[in-house]
Amino acid sequence: MKEFLYFDKKVTDVSKLNRTLMFAEGAFETFRYKQKLPVHLNRHLDRLKQTCAFLGIKFPSDFYIETTIEKIVQDHVSDHFNNVIKDLIVKIALFSQGGASYGDNSEETILCVSIKEEDSQVKESFSLTLSESPVSSFDIFNLHKTTNYLASIREKKIAQSAGFNDALFVNEKNIVVETTAGNFFWIKGSNLFTPSLETGALKGITRGLVLEICKKNKIRVVEGEFEPGAIIFPEAMFITNSARGIIEVENLNNTTIPTKTQKLFPLIKSELFKVLEWT
Repeated sequence: MKEFLYFDKKVTDVSKLNRTLMFAEGAFETFRYKQKLPVHLNRHLDRLKQTCAFLGIKFPSDFYIETTIEKIVQDHVSDHFNNVIKDLIVKIALFSQGGASYGDNSEETILCVSIKEEDSQVKESFSLTLSESPVSSFDIFNLHKTTNYLASIREKKIAQSAGFNDALFVNEKNIVVETTAGNFFWIKGSNLFTPSLETGALKGITRGLVLEICKKNKIRVVEGEFEPGAIIFPEAMFITNSARGIIEVENLNNTTIPTKTQKLFPLIKSELFKVLEWT
C-alpha cells in the first residue's frame, strides 16, 4: 500500500515537527474522499478542533483546511485507478512545533494531508480476535484522535500474527469497547447492540450516523456494557469507520459466527451509503 504525504507549507527543517516527532503531540481525522469532500466534513473538523483545544495546539480555520485538502487532492498526480476516479482515503493531521521540553507550549501547527489509493473494499471474510491488553474506560484520550496510535498498532499486529484481520479491544472490566480502527456493532432479532461511550469507545462519526439511521427507521438500539460472551448467535456483526463506512465481521475470536439471516444489516448498510452519498 502506497501513501502520499503533502504539507500545507514547505518543510525543509524537520525540527518544525519536533513536538509531534518527539512527544506524539498531534491530532488527526480520516475520511473517504469519493469524488468530493465528505458530506459530514463539519463533524470531522469539529472533533479535530476539540482535540486541538484539548492538546493545546493551534487549529487553522475550517475554510483553510477544507480548501487545502481540495487543492492537494486535485493536484495529486497518479495513474492509479482510484485516483483517476478520485475515490481515496484521506487523512488530515495537524503536527505540532514548539518548545523542546515536553512541558513547553506548542507554537505552530503544520497541516499534513495523507492520500492512500488502495482499494477501499475489504476482503469478504473479516475476522476479529480479542485484544491482548485491556484499555481503560477512564482514559481522558478516549474522546480524541491523536497521533499516538501505539496501542492500536500493537494489537493489530498481534491479531494479524494470529491469523485475524483486527483486534476487538476490551477494557479493564472485560467489557467490549471497539476495534483498533472503528466502532463495533452486532444485530440480534430486531435490536442493534453497540458498546456505550462509557466503556471507552470513541464517539465515531459513522457510529453517530448509524444511530441516527436506526432512530429514523425505528430500529431499537441497545448501548451498554457487554462482555464478549454476551455476543451469542448474532445475526450480523460489523465495524464502522469514516474511511470504509461499514465492514461486516464473519468471525469473532473463532467462537462467534453470525447466523447471517440478513434482516437488518442490509437495510442499515444501504441507508448509511445513502447518507454518505456513496451510492
